[in-house]
Amino acid sequence: MEIFALGTEFIGSIFAYLAEVALLAFVVSVVLFGYMSEEESRGNRLFWAEWPIPETGESEAEEEIRMAA
Repeated sequence: MEIFALGTEFIGSIFAYLAEVALLAFVVSVVLFGYMSEEESRGNRLFWAEWPIPETGESEAEEEIRMAA
């Protein structure tokens, strides 16, 4: 079945093939971002989408905030 959707012989030209792959990537990203938006509107946190990555340690370059005297 995939040979009909992604085979270059079926589509005809390389430009049509690249357009189909780009359209597929666009649709997948819209679905993913829609899922993320729906989950965040419900109040759920998506730990895999946060930055910085939770597994990484704090960077040493960050300076502690000092209170004014």
